[in-house]
This record gives sequence, C-alpha cells and structure tokens, in this order.
Amino acid sequence: MQKDDRLYGRFTLDFADSPKIAPLSDQAFRTLVEMTLHSRRMLDDGFVDARIASKKWRKKSIDELCTNDTEKPSLIRVDGGFRIHDFEQHQQTRADIEKKREAGRKGGQARAQAHAKADAQAPSKLTTETETETSSSTKKRESASRGSRLDPSWLPSAGDVAKIRSECPDVDPQREHAAFVDYWIAQPGQRGVKVDWSATWRNWMRRKQSDATRGVKATPSEKARRTVMLATELLEVES
Repeated sequence: MQKDDRLYGRFTLDFADSPKIAPLSDQAFRTLVEMTLHSRRMLDDGFVDARIASKKWRKKSIDELCTNDTEKPSLIRVDGGFRIHDFEQHQQTRADIEKKREAGRKGGQARAQAHAKADAQAPSKLTTETETETSSSTKKRESASRGSRLDPSWLPSAGDVAKIRSECPDVDPQREHAAFVDYWIAQPGQRGVKVDWSATWRNWMRRKQSDATRGVKATPSEKARRTVMLATELLEVES
C-alpha cells in the first residue's frame, strides 16, 4: 500500500467535550478546527494572520473563541493576528518537522557511508559489470538534472517566505502556497517537473504581486484565466 504523505491535525477523542469547547456555537467550533488545520498546513506554529482570519472566518466566531475562557481562551490576540492556545502541545511544529527531516538526512548519510565501506572491501568486479554500473549512475545523474515532481508536503524555506513577504506586500504567501501546490501536483508528465522548486515558488508569488498591482478587480473567471496564464509562463521560464 502506498504511504500517505498528507499532513494531519491532531485532536483528542474528548476534544469536543472539554469544558471550554462544548459550549461553543457550531460556527465557532468549526472556525477553531479550520484555524488549527490552516496553521498546521502552513507550519505557522499556531499563529493565524489577522488578514487571513478576517477573510476566512466570521468576526463573531473569532470573538467567541477569544472569550470562551477567562484565563486560557482558545484564541489569543497577538500582534498581527491570533495565537491558538497550546498549539505546540498537540500539533507538530515547524521545528518538529525540521528535526525529523534532519534525522532522516543523517540516517541517509550513514547508510551511504556504510554502503561505500562495504563496496571498498568487496572484491573487484568484472570490467563489463563496472561499465554497466557507471552507465546506470550517469543516467541517474542526468535524470536528476532534469528535475523532479513537486512533493505535496514541500514547503519553501523560511528565508524564501521572508523574501517574498518583503518583495510582494500585496500577496499572501500562505494562501497562494496552497494554490501553487494544488496546481503543480495536478500537472501531467514533464509539465509537472522542475529543476528548482524554490525558484518556481518565488516566481509564482512575484507574478501574483504583478497581478495585484494592476489595480483591476478581477472576476472569478478572470482570476482563473490569469492562473492558467501564470502557469504557462512559468513553464516557459522554468523548463
């Protein structure tokens, strides 16, 4: 069975029955769950930008979550947005994921070193076998140089996010990232292959900024058309 690489949110089985959650309205309960999943997906460690919150959720529900407990409300107002209470105690944080990735990288290096040591101690192979392996390695390197498809769990570096927030003030990188991932994983064959996904992501955001500064409020159909045009331009630039 293929491994499920999607991201998940964690909620205890008695989450809905806790004293400060049970009295919530249906809308406020849904808002809290959606905010948690949003922050989990964007790796914001429980922070939700005020601009995103105002567009995605009702103010009445947000106010309810900010006052559902006198000492530990579900949402805490902070500079620039909201902080989900005790998020890091229940959900994976960016640090958790980076630590796991680093452990995987070190494990891969250890395995590679072990293989290299074993190869060095093994008897010499026939010339024909060596030539075959060399040819295979060359093909693998050539394949890697042609790029790869986007991993659904891929995320830009913190440096890229900071750079885009500075260069593209009218673009919300968190919201656009989801559209970016959905678009590229849906592309068939070589159309969905890129050599540098970080550069592709930055170009996507810059072109969104260009659209935003044109000063024309686009209709839904126009936005869809622009997205297709953007992707076509990126294919021409990145291929």
